[in-house]
Amino acid sequence: MTGRPAGAGIAGKRALVTGAASGLGRAIASALAGAGARVTVADIDAEAAHAVAEEIGGETWIADFSDTDALDGITLEADILVNNAGIQRIHPLEEFPLSEWRLINRLMLEAPFLLTKAVLPGMYARGWGRIINLSSIHGLRASPYKSAYVAAKHGLMGLTKVTALEGGPHGVTCNAINPGYVMTPIVQRQVADQAQ
Repeated sequence: MTGRPAGAGIAGKRALVTGAASGLGRAIASALAGAGARVTVADIDAEAAHAVAEEIGGETWIADFSDTDALDGITLEADILVNNAGIQRIHPLEEFPLSEWRLINRLMLEAPFLLTKAVLPGMYARGWGRIINLSSIHGLRASPYKSAYVAAKHGLMGLTKVTALEGGPHGVTCNAINPGYVMTPIVQRQVADQAQ
């Protein structure tokens, strides 16, 4: 078999992965580091983030990505941005607390927008960048009791498309990944709720 090896071309690139202390984020951070990228493990869980960073030879950024006021106006230098951080809350529509709706949409839609906004100027200046948004099958389909999550993931799909259109002429690609259920901590925590 010929061709470029997986990860070719990202050795030495700076990668920022949110929600990288566990689950899919951790696996992505590990894969990027294995391909030679310099990875920043970004997460609210400081202990777990430091452990992952030590394991992969990366750095940490301890941040609450639901605090979008703190993210507004920042500048970030990264060649690769992976917007992965997420949470889940399950309630019928008529009982869904507004505070939880807002939390999910801040973390999973506003934060990716602000982080994308923060990395684009540097990517444009270098003429190269990769933005990967971890959406979900819920970015394409719906499930009952997950209105906030489904709305956020559908919004993330729209943000991905706009970013791809605007970034393309500058050498910046933007793609979304829509995995189905993966037995990560976020899924494990909702099994009991789903069973009810």
